[in-house]
Amino acid sequence: SKCEIITDDADVVQKVNAIAPAIRHISTASAMLLGAPIGSDQCVDEVLEAKLQELRRLADRVSLLNAHDALFLLKNCFSIPKLSYTLRTSPCYTHQLLAEYDAIIQSTLESIMNVTLSGDAWEQSTLPVANGGIGVRRATDVALPAYLSSVTGSHALVIQLLPQALHEVAGINEPIFAAALNEWQSRAGVTSVQQPLPTAQKVWDAPLVKAQEAKVSAAASDQAGKARLTAASAPHSGAFLHARPCASLGTRLDNSSLRIAVALRLGAPVCLPHTCICGAPVDNTGRHGLSCRKSAGRLSRHSAVNELIKRALMSAEIPSRLEPTSLAQHNDRRPDGMSLTPWTRGRCLAWDFTCPDTLAPSHLNIAVNGPGVVANEAEMKKRAKYACLTATFHFVPIAVETLGSLGDEADNFIHDLGRRITTVTGERRATEFLLQRLSVAIQRGNAASVLGTVNCQSNNLDAVYYL
Repeated sequence: SKCEIITDDADVVQKVNAIAPAIRHISTASAMLLGAPIGSDQCVDEVLEAKLQELRRLADRVSLLNAHDALFLLKNCFSIPKLSYTLRTSPCYTHQLLAEYDAIIQSTLESIMNVTLSGDAWEQSTLPVANGGIGVRRATDVALPAYLSSVTGSHALVIQLLPQALHEVAGINEPIFAAALNEWQSRAGVTSVQQPLPTAQKVWDAPLVKAQEAKVSAAASDQAGKARLTAASAPHSGAFLHARPCASLGTRLDNSSLRIAVALRLGAPVCLPHTCICGAPVDNTGRHGLSCRKSAGRLSRHSAVNELIKRALMSAEIPSRLEPTSLAQHNDRRPDGMSLTPWTRGRCLAWDFTCPDTLAPSHLNIAVNGPGVVANEAEMKKRAKYACLTATFHFVPIAVETLGSLGDEADNFIHDLGRRITTVTGERRATEFLLQRLSVAIQRGNAASVLGTVNCQSNNLDAVYYL
């Protein structure tokens, strides 16, 4: 009764039933093996329909959570991860139900983040975080590389299991695999595939991601859009999307901050057009608040990052002090902080943090040249400003752009500090955690800056920010 016979031959079924009357008979069209559909396309559709119903139930419930919690769970647990096994064991890329699955993912994301995802914003959001997206992939994008990598990875084992007579039509020699390979070449825009065929899904996925990224970049209509996409694909710019949301660690963004952070990254509408407290017009992207000198978020972001650096130094057993005075003999230059013990070559560390706006009108001409260019220029200015300290201190300018790109000196300092924390604590992920905390602090300050463009005395605050 625990066994099955999979066949459409009635004579075989009759003979087997004579020996084992309780055996279950399964037709080849509805055959399943370890939860994977190995029968007809109808069988695959049944499995996908069941997954679709699970996602619909999830979509009604996940929006009840904190937005950051919900996004983290959807990205890492509930969307594509729930479907990966089916995508790898069956050629699902031809099935229309995957488009419905993607539509529910899109609707759920819009509900969680309170952001309109349409057109280019939706296209960008489905890219991996390292390529400028938010890491919630589409099933239609993942299905093809998942199936190809599964077949190539298991080909050697399949050949060992099957008799010699079936080797020419098994594994990578199957007609279904050949059709999938042709479809992949068409989507990736390549004419040949390297031999031996890769077995890692990431290798199959990378050309498709590059093609999608190029499509998103080509759709950028203005200089600000190109600068935004360049910054979004910079290393560590999306670290806040990888952070485990935890209130006690300070890595959980509130719903409004997450909405603004994601909208700024994707170029989606943030607010209704209005007039800033400084008198300048603010469009629906809310970008003016990131560079407005009257915006309240600038000070809170500056203080939060410096406090974070100080606590990180304490984790590395390096005591430090914020806002030190009388460091320079001939002027009143005062950096943001200094260590009380030597950092390198017998010199104490002195640092000064700044957060230039990637999309400020004065920065757009250089921001399109590459990630971190604006931050590097800000670091050069900081180093010139505090040149008087270089004789007695190891001065480090730390510049992080509003969209997350790190300057070269900031990147080197954060990684050096992370290695020192790892040496003291033994936590190998210290650098990753430090980058995530830094990214969350920047995004929280960005949200405060955007919200700070509205006059607090206005009675229309809800009308401005309610979309």
